[in-house]
Amino acid sequence: MRNNFCAFLLLFAINALALTEQEFIEKVISQDTNFEKDQIYVTIKQMELETSRASYSNWATALTASLSSSYYDIEKDTTSKKAYEKHRLKDTQEISVGIKKRFLSNPSSLTFKATHSIPDTDITRYKQDKISNEYNVTTSDNTYKVSYKYPLLQHDGNALSLKTYRRDVLDLEREMLDFSDAQEKFLVGRLKQYIAWNFHQKNADIYRDYKSRLQAIKVNEATDESKLNTAILLANQDILSNDSKLQSLKKVLVSMLNDSSLWTKSPNIDINKHPEIMPNLTQYLQKNVRNLLKIEIDKRLKKIDLEYHSNQSLYQLDFNISAEVNNNKGNTMTTDYKSTSVLYTTRLNFSMPIGTDINNKKNIRITHLNLRKLDIDYNNKLKDIFSDAQALIVELHLAKKSLNEYQKLITNVNDESNLAHTSYLNKSVPITTLIDAYQEKCDVELDYIKALTSYQKSLLKYNDKLDKVLPKSASLHSY
Repeated sequence: MRNNFCAFLLLFAINALALTEQEFIEKVISQDTNFEKDQIYVTIKQMELETSRASYSNWATALTASLSSSYYDIEKDTTSKKAYEKHRLKDTQEISVGIKKRFLSNPSSLTFKATHSIPDTDITRYKQDKISNEYNVTTSDNTYKVSYKYPLLQHDGNALSLKTYRRDVLDLEREMLDFSDAQEKFLVGRLKQYIAWNFHQKNADIYRDYKSRLQAIKVNEATDESKLNTAILLANQDILSNDSKLQSLKKVLVSMLNDSSLWTKSPNIDINKHPEIMPNLTQYLQKNVRNLLKIEIDKRLKKIDLEYHSNQSLYQLDFNISAEVNNNKGNTMTTDYKSTSVLYTTRLNFSMPIGTDINNKKNIRITHLNLRKLDIDYNNKLKDIFSDAQALIVELHLAKKSLNEYQKLITNVNDESNLAHTSYLNKSVPITTLIDAYQEKCDVELDYIKALTSYQKSLLKYNDKLDKVLPKSASLHSY
């Protein structure tokens, strides 16, 4: 009962100190300071996108006011006895509020405008060379207008702002992919160290097991003592050499991850991990590999430029529709009046330049060439990643077979060491045979760990090639 309880405590302690690969990944990803610079780049792109979005599509309000004064005078020599306007002094006060909205989905614009004006006019009328009469005309106008404009061919002067916004959307998307690349690159580097840590930790366990087996031997003869001590001394040298590498590696990890708890931890890698084989590898690469996605974004950016330049080479044909309500009141020389009028207008504006824009034609041709270059880059990159992934799948398959063979070999050398131990106890073999059997067991186990480490590195390389190392939960979301 006591032995069972002690075994339970030992197992609990081992599990408490074990650090799984997933736990290690979470520790690495939580180190935000390692990605602060890349996060700044993303933040800048977010600010640029928000600014261009607001600049283009927010309701733009404008308040205008004006005061004007004009004086009219005419020198007229006539024989007519009809009165005519000799002097006119006009003072006008006007204030207007306009609000305009442009849309991100199309190049149209919607405008609302309200205007209030008060013209005040003093008029002097003459008959021949004498003053006929003087009077004042005061008018109050309130005008409310809504208008909608849709460019049917060439977009208006705001086309560049819309292009900037569309590019900023993709620039942010690309920057987020760069951020994920930085995270994965850092994570892959740490996982290589984690695998190396596991390698040296497992070697340490094997060396110590080998040494404890040697120390457990009870020599049959006095001459065996020196042979056994020599074997133990060599085992100690292996332990010290391996521990030096292990402690140096742990020191680097503790420093890089700023986590002193790693000193007391031991890595725990699932030895049964295997590569995930994609049923349609090409389709997976096109949808998930960031290098390919970034080239796709670069192509979309060039297509935005091409659409812009192609559109600017078109004629202008704008469709306009508006409705205007005018509330007017005032007086004439003899009467007062008050009126409300409504005006509906539909208009098509056409404009055609004489000649062609040489620079715009050049931009279109260059953009077509850049798109073709990106197509070539994309296809070459896809082929390279596909062939590398296929080669790694074959390599991992063969490595897995080799590991299975090692499992059988470990069983055999373990049986042989037990047999040698029994034979030595029966004094049927010399101590060198037992030491050699233990050494063979140690060597095979070390070779197995070396092969397992090579397999784990190849698996990491495969997952890195497919951009599967970084957990999806660690990636930035769309802005």
